[in-house]
This record gives sequence, structure tokens and C-alpha cells, in this order.
Amino acid sequence: MKTIAVISDTHGNYDAIEKIMPVLESSDFVAHLGDRFTDMQPYKKALGDKLVCVKGNCDFTAGDVYRILEVEGKRLLFTHGDAFGVKYSLTRLALFAEEQRADAVFFGHTHAAFEETRGGVLFVNPGALARTSFEKTFAFVTVTESKIVSCHNRTLA
Repeated sequence: MKTIAVISDTHGNYDAIEKIMPVLESSDFVAHLGDRFTDMQPYKKALGDKLVCVKGNCDFTAGDVYRILEVEGKRLLFTHGDAFGVKYSLTRLALFAEEQRADAVFFGHTHAAFEETRGGVLFVNPGALARTSFEKTFAFVTVTESKIVSCHNRTLA
């Protein structure tokens, strides 16, 4: 069993990252889905190789638009989502996920927490940790050898 903490759209809100650092440090993997993935720079030493980042539309440094991580036999796709038009529809992202044989897709960009299964693929948006977000949320995922057993969005207190 492996755990993954998924965050997105931090937009410089280091206070929110600090609040959830115990969760990030205790997770097997940490994914930042863009829009200031460089906010994770101060935490790279603590998180090491378990940190996975993709760039968003507000990231102006080099970075991957998507990453695939194989965890416990499952293919997990991480992206910001802007390149797939997720504010309007999940169709393009779903088609890309199918091409990549993804079992789950994690995306940000909309600042709205979301979870839905489509065609056997789990789609999760952790929401946003930005100061301007009404509700600051992140996702926590548990993956076993055969399936993704739980995923839920958590709100900062």
C-alpha cells in the first residue's frame, strides 16, 4: 500500500504548505500539479525523490506538462489540466488518459475540488491552496496492488 498527497495551485501560499507538511512528509509520494510548483523548492530536501511536479499555466520555468507514475501496478497521470481545457470539459483529458492507459488522473487549474470515475478511470482535482481560494483543499490517495482504494479531498482548518 502506498499513499499520495496531491496539491495544486499554491500560488505562493507557503503558510498552507507548512500546515500540511506533516501529511506531505508522511506520504509515500507528493504531487504538485502546477501553478507555482516552484513553491516546493524549500521542501525538496525534506521530500526528496518522492516529490513529483508538473507545470501549470502560471509556471514560467521549464517543467513537464504531465507525468506518469506507476504505483502498486497502477498508472497514475498527473497534469495541471490547462493544456487539456479542463475548465470547459474533461473530454480531451479523458481521451489522453485512455491513450496513456491511466487508471487515475490528477489535475488542477480550476481551483475546485472534484472527484469522479469515468469509464473506470478515477479523475481527481485536489482543489487549490492559494490564499485567494475560498476553500483550501488537497487530496489524499491510497493505492494498493490491485486498485485505488480511497481518495478524498481534505480542507485546511
